[in-house]
Amino acid sequence: MRVIFSTTIAREPVQRALKAFHDLDLVICEDLADVAPLAAQADALVLSDPRGAPGRAIAEAMRQPGSKVRWVQLLSAGAAGLLAHGVPPGVVITNQGGAVAPAVAEHGMAMILAMARRIPAICDRSLRHEWNKAFDPPLVSMEGKTLAIVGFGNIGAQLARRAAGFDMKIVGLSRSLTSSPLAEMRPMEALDDVLAEADVVAVCIAALPATRHIMDARRFAAIKPGALLINLSRGETVDQAALRTALETGRLRGAFIDVTEPEPLPAADPLWQAPNLFISPHTAGAGSIHTGRRIAEVVGENLRRFMRGEPLLHQLKS
Repeated sequence: MRVIFSTTIAREPVQRALKAFHDLDLVICEDLADVAPLAAQADALVLSDPRGAPGRAIAEAMRQPGSKVRWVQLLSAGAAGLLAHGVPPGVVITNQGGAVAPAVAEHGMAMILAMARRIPAICDRSLRHEWNKAFDPPLVSMEGKTLAIVGFGNIGAQLARRAAGFDMKIVGLSRSLTSSPLAEMRPMEALDDVLAEADVVAVCIAALPATRHIMDARRFAAIKPGALLINLSRGETVDQAALRTALETGRLRGAFIDVTEPEPLPAADPLWQAPNLFISPHTAGAGSIHTGRRIAEVVGENLRRFMRGEPLLHQLKS
């Protein structure tokens, strides 16, 4: 059985997990661009979600007559980069099942607190040796504030756990109305009403055609004046022009995003100039050895299941 492996996510633990299967024909590609020419002759692919040109080339290779690929294990949470280019019927797509969610949620809570407690401004003043307690807008506490989590999947649920520790009121929005002891759950159709109530809006929803620009100009007009916004999902879920306008007009007090459209965000993009906006370069999932261990466990278990003909875990497409 041939498996092609290419990733920058949890590379070492996943590679160890794959090499534990001694009867596996493992092909390691250093770059996702090297996968497509080899893909059709593999039984399975273990990859970071291939966005852009690599994703298009890999999808095209799997659609070629005679392609053997029956399973793609993605090491990311999202699969938009591959699914956008049309994966043929019969190819199962799985992801890492929320393995990265704790780290992403931790980053999200740091985003919220950094804006609420004006940490960037404090750091700037510290570098200038400036003792100044005046802030405009002022420091605020998250105790008792309402957090709206748009998309209550693995990341949303983990963010709720952390926000609960700060005594925030949590409202979760979900298409499936998943129950949670930490959040008041509302259907996605209630988004406009919830936006009007929320002090903080966290976008954690999966990137799908139906969720593209779910936060658009109309939604920013509905948002509570002075709210904070974070985006932990994908850049496509937020209309960046509308975000910039909401910040420039003061509708939003601040925003902190980990994802943009496109990535990397060009240095000349006007979004960089938006006031009270902070951008981390898609690093929310980084830094945890536990994440790599969890991802490797998912890959190992799914490979065992695949070799036995059993149903795979964390299927996004079957």
